[in-house]
Amino acid sequence: MSTQRTPWRSSVFPSLRAGKRFHGHAKRGFSLVELLVALTVLAVVSVTVFARGGDTLAQLHGLEQRTMARWLAENEVARMRLDRETTLRAGSRSVRVDVGARSWRVETTLSATDHAGLWQVTVDVRPGDVTSSFGAANGPVDTLVAFVGEH
Repeated sequence: MSTQRTPWRSSVFPSLRAGKRFHGHAKRGFSLVELLVALTVLAVVSVTVFARGGDTLAQLHGLEQRTMARWLAENEVARMRLDRETTLRAGSRSVRVDVGARSWRVETTLSATDHAGLWQVTVDVRPGDVTSSFGAANGPVDTLVAFVGEH
């Protein structure tokens, strides 16, 4: 039994000869619905990425401010420990410091402890300008509590 090819099929349906089967006309691109779905997904992903980028910038700014405030507080405590000529007395003082292209207000409170010759130092660092995002109403950017001895 031999299989005979029918010549009319290959001439009437050339796509059958190449092994392709199409229902209707050949596809040449994406449909409008597919493009709209792809654009919607792209828009949602883009909005999410840009929102996270904005959050990251805000966190970076806050981290920079807190780092600078911590350095200023530690410098104030180190200055008190190194300054042996000034006698330590309980009380508060406020100093304006310009560092990092910004103005800061460093408030130092010195209080006595139960041990003679040992003082508690509380240093609050606030922005010097009131228009800052870390304004005085929000409290200090950083607070450092340390102990300083007289000897």
